[in-house]
Amino acid sequence: MECLYYSLNDVNSLLRCSICEGYFVEPYTIKECMDTFCRTCILQYFEKHTHADLKCPKCQINLQPFSDISKCLIPDRQFEDIIHSLIPSLEINEIQKEKLFYEQNNLPLPKDLRLKLHVIDSNQKTTLTSTKKSLVPIALQIELCKKFVDSSLTIKQYPRKYLCVNSQLEIQHIRKYIETICQISQENQIYLFFYESCLDESTPLLLIKKLLFPATDRIKLFFSIVSKQ
Repeated sequence: MECLYYSLNDVNSLLRCSICEGYFVEPYTIKECMDTFCRTCILQYFEKHTHADLKCPKCQINLQPFSDISKCLIPDRQFEDIIHSLIPSLEINEIQKEKLFYEQNNLPLPKDLRLKLHVIDSNQKTTLTSTKKSLVPIALQIELCKKFVDSSLTIKQYPRKYLCVNSQLEIQHIRKYIETICQISQENQIYLFFYESCLDESTPLLLIKKLLFPATDRIKLFFSIVSKQ
Protein backbone atom coordinates (compact mmCIF):
# COMPACT_ATOMS: atom_id res chain seq x y z
CA MET A 1 0.00 0.00 0.00
CA GLU A 2 1.42 3.35 -1.04
CA CYS A 3 0.72 5.98 1.62
CA LEU A 4 0.26 9.69 1.00
CA TYR A 5 0.58 11.47 4.33
CA TYR A 6 -1.71 14.35 5.25
CA SER A 7 0.70 16.73 6.98
CA LEU A 8 -0.09 19.59 9.34
CA ASN A 9 2.69 21.55 7.65
CA ASP A 10 0.72 21.48 4.41
CA VAL A 11 -2.36 22.87 6.13
CA ASN A 12 -0.28 25.43 8.00
CA SER A 13 0.77 27.09 4.73
CA LEU A 14 -2.91 27.60 3.82
CA LEU A 15 -3.46 29.66 6.97
CA ARG A 16 -0.80 32.30 6.23
CA CYS A 17 -1.05 35.63 4.43
CA SER A 18 1.27 35.90 1.42
CA ILE A 19 1.96 39.59 2.20
CA CYS A 20 3.06 39.44 5.85
CA GLU A 21 3.65 35.66 5.92
CA GLY A 22 1.91 35.46 9.29
CA TYR A 23 -1.38 33.79 10.17
CA PHE A 24 -4.44 35.51 8.72
CA VAL A 25 -5.84 38.26 10.94
CA GLU A 26 -9.33 39.37 9.88
CA PRO A 27 -9.03 37.59 6.50
CA TYR A 28 -10.41 39.45 3.49
CA THR A 29 -10.78 37.88 0.03
CA ILE A 30 -10.47 39.57 -3.36
CA LYS A 31 -13.70 38.84 -5.23
CA GLU A 32 -12.16 38.49 -8.70
CA CYS A 33 -9.53 35.85 -7.91
CA MET A 34 -10.59 34.61 -4.42
CA ASP A 35 -7.10 35.10 -2.95
CA THR A 36 -7.17 35.91 0.76
CA PHE A 37 -5.06 38.29 2.88
CA CYS A 38 -5.05 39.93 6.29
CA ARG A 39 -7.41 42.89 6.29
CA THR A 40 -4.67 45.36 7.26
CA CYS A 41 -2.19 43.90 4.75
CA ILE A 42 -4.48 44.17 1.73
CA LEU A 43 -5.78 47.63 2.67
CA GLN A 44 -2.23 48.97 3.04
CA TYR A 45 -1.35 47.38 -0.30
CA PHE A 46 -4.30 49.13 -1.97
CA GLU A 47 -3.33 52.46 -0.41
CA LYS A 48 0.10 52.27 -2.09
CA HIS A 49 -1.38 51.75 -5.57
CA THR A 50 -3.84 53.69 -7.68
CA HIS A 51 -7.23 52.07 -8.12
CA ALA A 52 -6.83 52.22 -11.89
CA ASP A 53 -3.72 50.02 -11.84
CA LEU A 54 -4.39 47.42 -9.18
CA LYS A 55 -3.26 43.80 -9.26
CA CYS A 56 -3.70 40.97 -6.81
CA PRO A 57 -0.43 40.84 -4.82
CA LYS A 58 -0.49 37.03 -4.98
CA CYS A 59 -1.63 35.97 -8.47
CA GLN A 60 -1.01 39.34 -10.20
CA ILE A 61 -4.40 39.33 -11.93
CA ASN A 62 -5.51 42.81 -13.05
CA LEU A 63 -8.37 44.06 -10.89
CA GLN A 64 -11.24 46.13 -12.19
CA PRO A 65 -11.17 49.79 -11.03
CA PHE A 66 -13.54 50.45 -8.13
CA SER A 67 -14.72 53.43 -6.11
CA ASP A 68 -15.87 51.44 -3.09
CA ILE A 69 -13.51 48.96 -1.42
CA SER A 70 -16.45 46.66 -0.65
CA LYS A 71 -16.87 46.06 -4.39
CA CYS A 72 -13.45 44.41 -4.46
CA LEU A 73 -13.07 42.76 -1.03
CA ILE A 74 -15.27 40.52 1.06
CA PRO A 75 -14.61 39.44 4.69
CA ASP A 76 -14.16 35.69 5.11
CA ARG A 77 -15.82 35.08 8.49
CA GLN A 78 -15.97 31.32 8.09
CA PHE A 79 -12.24 31.09 7.38
CA GLU A 80 -11.57 33.34 10.36
CA ASP A 81 -13.60 31.03 12.61
CA ILE A 82 -11.62 28.01 11.35
CA ILE A 83 -8.30 29.72 12.09
CA HIS A 84 -9.41 30.73 15.58
CA SER A 85 -10.60 27.16 16.23
CA LEU A 86 -7.27 25.70 15.15
CA ILE A 87 -5.08 28.40 16.74
CA PRO A 88 -7.01 29.79 19.75
CA SER A 89 -3.99 31.75 21.00
CA LEU A 90 -3.91 33.82 17.80
CA GLU A 91 -7.16 35.65 18.53
CA ILE A 92 -6.14 36.26 22.16
CA ASN A 93 -2.77 37.71 21.09
CA GLU A 94 -4.45 40.05 18.62
CA ILE A 95 -6.90 41.29 21.25
CA GLN A 96 -4.03 41.93 23.69
CA LYS A 97 -2.10 43.85 21.00
CA GLU A 98 -5.16 45.97 20.28
CA LYS A 99 -5.54 46.73 23.99
CA LEU A 100 -1.86 47.71 24.22
CA PHE A 101 -2.27 50.11 21.27
CA TYR A 102 -5.10 52.02 22.98
CA GLU A 103 -3.26 52.10 26.30
CA GLN A 104 -0.01 53.39 24.78
CA ASN A 105 -1.89 56.16 23.00
CA ASN A 106 -4.00 57.06 26.06
CA LEU A 107 -7.21 56.25 24.21
CA PRO A 108 -10.39 54.80 25.77
CA LEU A 109 -11.03 51.14 24.98
CA PRO A 110 -13.89 50.61 22.50
CA LYS A 111 -16.94 48.77 23.79
CA ASP A 112 -16.39 45.68 21.61
CA LEU A 113 -12.76 45.42 22.80
CA ARG A 114 -13.84 45.65 26.44
CA LEU A 115 -16.30 42.85 25.82
CA LYS A 116 -13.62 40.63 24.23
CA LEU A 117 -11.26 41.25 27.14
CA HIS A 118 -14.01 40.38 29.59
CA VAL A 119 -14.63 37.06 27.82
CA ILE A 120 -10.90 36.23 27.85
CA ASP A 121 -10.61 37.11 31.52
CA SER A 122 -13.65 35.00 32.39
CA ASN A 123 -12.30 32.01 30.49
CA GLN A 124 -8.92 32.25 32.18
CA LYS A 125 -10.44 32.49 35.65
CA THR A 126 -13.09 29.84 35.19
CA THR A 127 -11.49 26.41 35.22
CA LEU A 128 -14.83 24.73 34.62
CA THR A 129 -15.34 26.65 31.40
CA SER A 130 -11.89 25.67 30.16
CA THR A 131 -12.56 22.03 31.00
CA LYS A 132 -15.82 22.02 29.08
CA LYS A 133 -14.10 23.51 26.05
CA SER A 134 -11.45 20.81 26.05
CA LEU A 135 -14.09 18.07 26.25
CA VAL A 136 -16.14 19.05 23.22
CA PRO A 137 -17.39 15.73 21.77
CA ILE A 138 -17.08 14.81 18.12
CA ALA A 139 -18.77 11.94 16.26
CA LEU A 140 -16.35 9.51 14.63
CA GLN A 141 -17.13 6.69 12.21
CA ILE A 142 -14.27 4.24 11.51
CA GLU A 143 -14.39 1.25 9.18
CA LEU A 144 -11.87 -1.39 8.21
CA CYS A 145 -10.75 -1.23 4.59
CA LYS A 146 -10.37 -4.94 3.83
CA LYS A 147 -8.71 -4.16 0.51
CA PHE A 148 -5.44 -3.43 2.31
CA VAL A 149 -5.58 -6.13 4.99
CA ASP A 150 -3.42 -9.24 4.79
CA SER A 151 -5.76 -12.21 4.29
CA SER A 152 -3.66 -14.30 6.70
CA LEU A 153 -4.16 -11.80 9.51
CA THR A 154 -6.62 -12.84 12.21
CA ILE A 155 -8.52 -10.00 13.85
CA LYS A 156 -9.93 -11.14 17.16
CA GLN A 157 -12.25 -8.22 17.73
CA TYR A 158 -13.26 -5.17 15.70
CA PRO A 159 -13.52 -1.70 17.24
CA ARG A 160 -16.89 -0.03 17.49
CA LYS A 161 -17.91 1.51 14.17
CA TYR A 162 -19.34 4.66 15.77
CA LEU A 163 -17.61 6.57 18.55
CA CYS A 164 -18.17 9.81 20.42
CA VAL A 165 -14.73 11.14 21.30
CA ASN A 166 -12.97 14.28 22.47
CA SER A 167 -12.30 16.65 19.55
CA GLN A 168 -8.84 17.35 21.00
CA LEU A 169 -7.69 13.78 20.33
CA GLU A 170 -5.22 13.13 17.52
CA ILE A 171 -4.99 10.38 14.91
CA GLN A 172 -2.35 8.58 16.99
CA HIS A 173 -4.87 8.15 19.83
CA ILE A 174 -7.42 6.55 17.49
CA ARG A 175 -4.72 4.29 16.05
CA LYS A 176 -3.69 3.13 19.52
CA TYR A 177 -7.32 2.49 20.39
CA ILE A 178 -7.72 0.25 17.31
CA GLU A 179 -4.46 -1.55 18.07
CA THR A 180 -5.67 -2.34 21.57
CA ILE A 181 -9.16 -3.50 20.57
CA CYS A 182 -7.97 -5.57 17.60
CA GLN A 183 -4.93 -6.84 19.54
CA ILE A 184 -2.58 -5.98 16.70
CA SER A 185 0.96 -7.31 17.13
CA GLN A 186 4.11 -5.23 16.69
CA GLU A 187 4.73 -6.90 13.32
CA ASN A 188 1.79 -4.99 11.85
CA GLN A 189 1.02 -1.31 11.42
CA ILE A 190 -2.32 0.49 11.41
CA TYR A 191 -2.97 3.41 9.07
CA LEU A 192 -5.95 5.74 9.19
CA PHE A 193 -6.81 7.50 5.97
CA PHE A 194 -9.30 9.62 4.07
CA TYR A 195 -9.80 8.24 0.55
CA GLU A 196 -6.22 7.20 -0.32
CA SER A 197 -4.35 9.75 1.78
CA CYS A 198 -2.95 8.55 5.08
CA LEU A 199 -3.45 10.94 7.98
CA ASP A 200 -0.48 12.19 9.95
CA GLU A 201 -0.20 10.88 13.52
CA SER A 202 -0.31 14.33 15.09
CA THR A 203 -3.35 15.57 13.14
CA PRO A 204 -6.11 16.55 15.61
CA LEU A 205 -9.65 15.36 14.91
CA LEU A 206 -10.93 18.93 15.13
CA LEU A 207 -8.71 19.91 12.19
CA ILE A 208 -9.96 16.97 10.13
CA LYS A 209 -13.57 17.93 10.91
CA LYS A 210 -13.07 21.57 9.95
CA LEU A 211 -11.23 20.89 6.70
CA LEU A 212 -12.63 17.62 5.39
CA PHE A 213 -16.11 17.30 6.89
CA PRO A 214 -17.48 20.84 7.45
CA ALA A 215 -20.97 20.00 6.15
CA THR A 216 -21.60 16.77 8.07
CA ASP A 217 -22.13 15.94 11.72
CA ARG A 218 -19.38 13.33 11.91
CA ILE A 219 -15.95 12.29 10.67
CA LYS A 220 -15.79 9.14 8.56
CA LEU A 221 -12.38 7.47 8.29
CA PHE A 222 -11.02 4.11 7.22
CA PHE A 223 -8.20 2.10 8.70
CA SER A 224 -5.96 -0.61 7.29
CA ILE A 225 -3.62 -3.14 8.87
CA VAL A 226 -0.38 -3.63 7.00
CA SER A 227 2.57 -5.88 7.72
CA LYS A 228 5.80 -3.99 8.51
CA GLN A 229 7.86 -6.63 6.73
